[in-house]
Formats: sequence, C-alpha cells, structure tokens
Amino acid sequence: MTLAISDISVRPPFDFRHTLDFVQSFPPCARDFVISGDSVIGALGIGDRGVGFRIRAAGASLALELEGAASGEDTREAARLCALFVSADDDLADFYARAAGDAAPYRALVERLRGLHHVRFLTLAEITCYAVIMQRTPIHLAAAQKAKLAHALGPRARFGAHELVAFPSFDELARAREEDFAAILRHPEKARRMVAAIDGVASLGEAWLRAAPYDDAFAALTAIRGIGPFSARAILLRGLGRMDQLDPNGPAFARAARAVYGPRWSAADTLDRYAHTIGYWSYYLRVGA
Repeated sequence: MTLAISDISVRPPFDFRHTLDFVQSFPPCARDFVISGDSVIGALGIGDRGVGFRIRAAGASLALELEGAASGEDTREAARLCALFVSADDDLADFYARAAGDAAPYRALVERLRGLHHVRFLTLAEITCYAVIMQRTPIHLAAAQKAKLAHALGPRARFGAHELVAFPSFDELARAREEDFAAILRHPEKARRMVAAIDGVASLGEAWLRAAPYDDAFAALTAIRGIGPFSARAILLRGLGRMDQLDPNGPAFARAARAVYGPRWSAADTLDRYAHTIGYWSYYLRVGA
C-alpha cells in the first residue's frame, strides 16, 4: 500500500533538478535510486523493515510517498530521513553571500548550481560502512561493494513496480559476523575495521554526533579503529551534513580548486572567506568542477 504523507518543506532557494542530477552522477548513490521524471525513488531500512519512498517536486515543496511503512512512527522516521537526505532545511544565504565576493569562475559555478542543497547518504549506518569501504579504493569499486553489502544484508522494499533494497540499519549490521563482511568485501582487514566502525559509531549515536562540538565529534570518531581523519570527515559531512569544518588541503579538493581558481589558489584564504560554510564551498566546487 502506498501512503501519501505531508509535503517536505524546503528552505529556498531549492532546485530539485540539481538534486536529481547529483543522485544520477554520484557513483555511491546512482545505483541505489530510480530517477523517474521529476522524482527519485529509493528505499530506507526502518528497524528491520524496508520502506520504499518517492520524493518528487511539488511546487514550492517536495511531496513524499511511502510504501511499506507499518506505523505512524515508521512514517515519521522515513519523513525525517528523506528531508535530511536532500538537506531540505539547509539555509544557504550565508554561503551565497560569501560566494558573491569570490573569484569570478567560482561565482559562475555557484550561479549555475543555485538552489542545489547537499545530497547526503540516507543513513548514518550507510555512510559509516562506506567510509570504511572507500579507503584506498576507487570510487566506482567502492560503490559496487557498498551495493553488494546492501544486497547481502539489507531488507527488501517496493515502490510501485520497483523492487528495491534498503541499506541495513546498525541493528542489522551488528548481527553480521566479521567473516560475513570478509566474504562480502573480499578484504579481511576491512571486515575487521567494519565491525569496529559499526559498533563504535552506533555507540556514539546520531544525536550526539550532530550536536557535539565538531572537534569533539571528530576526535571521538577517529578514536574508533578503522576510522581515520578522512573517514571521520566523510561521516560528519556526507552523512550528517555538518558543513562547519573541512580540510580543503586534501588532494581531491586542492585539484578541483586549482582547476577553478588557478595555480595560485590559497586554502587559507578560502577558509577565511567561507568559515562555517566551508562544507558548502567544497560541495559546490566538486559538483561544479
């Protein structure tokens, strides 16, 4: 049964076309969703159940439909996760104001992408596992391994004619053994890191990781076996949408920045300009460049 629920309110400017473009082009997401017209179809793991969803443009907001939600609590949790997935409530005004004084090539990039909100991984469990899988692994291979893990352990869901697989929850992942992960990933050391990361991040909890001072959350994550600085930043940024800190000196950001700004680009100047919006600077940079 499909259950239509209240619209997802969005903070303007919000251009859902950019969201759909990103979902289709980002390898770790692309195979998880179906893009149909002005909508994205996917699946969530709510407890041990799979819930299918469709998010589509609906005037000044987004319409969310669910299939497989067993209770009002399921519906509320799915709506919360879907709103976070598309960063519906992110306020981009300060980022845009700071970008208005930046170099012309970056201003042009921002104008082209205006209304793009950060597309996150659907759940903290998903980004935790991907943060381990992606270590020293090409992005397309890491995406394939994440999909393989979901198909092995995740609950099935449907939306209309679409058969879907949701990424498993922390509870479901905790029931898997180290040898299960080793068989899926074909990498015994990553299997050991995966078990430690799942236990460690689940113990910290989503609420604390969202609310704690960034440095405290970062330190707690990097204290977990298998989660280094790069993985911790990925969890905080790509999973929890924490845009307040970032190291722009990383090779991927530096290469993209020099392609836009030229060889004299300064990471220190960028940090000074964007401050707590540095995560959105990096997101627009990578998407646009």
